[in-house]
Amino acid sequence: MDRASAWILNFDADEELARPRGYTPRAAVAGRAPALAGRISALLRPGDVVLSPELPAPLVPPAPPGTALVGRAWCPTPRALRLLGRAGVAPAEAPPLDVLRRVNHRKFCADLGQTLPGARYVASMAELEATLAEPTPTGHWLLKRPFGFAGRGRRRVARGALPPDARPWAVASLDPASPDRGLQVEPWVERRGDFSLHGHVARGGAVRLGAPCAQRCDAGGAYLGAAPAGDGDLDGGERRRLVDAALEAGEALAGAGYFGPFGIDAFRWEDEGGGARWNPRCEINARYTMAWAIGMGGARPDLE
Repeated sequence: MDRASAWILNFDADEELARPRGYTPRAAVAGRAPALAGRISALLRPGDVVLSPELPAPLVPPAPPGTALVGRAWCPTPRALRLLGRAGVAPAEAPPLDVLRRVNHRKFCADLGQTLPGARYVASMAELEATLAEPTPTGHWLLKRPFGFAGRGRRRVARGALPPDARPWAVASLDPASPDRGLQVEPWVERRGDFSLHGHVARGGAVRLGAPCAQRCDAGGAYLGAAPAGDGDLDGGERRRLVDAALEAGEALAGAGYFGPFGIDAFRWEDEGGGARWNPRCEINARYTMAWAIGMGGARPDLE
């Protein structure tokens, strides 16, 4: 019998991971789903079907008769697994929720080591205010909540005292009663090129990488498109450090109990003197990403 995948494309997975209990997608999130789905056609194989309720049906032709469907999700959150169950499709094996939350939390990435000068993961207002008082290349800092995607959950603030309009947002982010308290604080820098590298962690812990991608993002950090990085896109040192960072991330994911697709984001930036600097790991995404299938090329270890 032939096998194909039945997909739940829950692009809002990071929002669910932030508050999994009783999560329901916001209308704005659901409204963006069709446009996002159109950008990941490389992920779907002949015979695959899409079951996401936010997407028009059928996004792809139904599976041929005699095809066994395996349920897969952009990220196997509780809601995604429930939707597969309602459709009568058995999901592929996936990590539990506590592992998904841990490895997609920004502190997991921060604990592997900060990659921009002066960056810190803070858990109190005192730590935040002390960090904001330090100099940065542009005079601004970027605050990131533990879970976020496509430029969401972020605030740009000037060096110095926290502005009044950002204080309630920061206070809520650092609420001692929250299990996800904290902010990733890093200098706002001028990016001069966005890149990514994708891979897969096998159930036994083996890490397999694809090839680097050059990405296009808007000013807010939202993904616009990607293509395999050409020979001139990355110099030898940048490529080597990117691969090393992806291997380190993959091994850390395996050590935390995660298995499945993942990707890291990286970027080139300009320092105060106009020199090019390299950030080999700014984000870890322990799930599929918009460029995952592009970066993996013809390799599909997720389907093996």
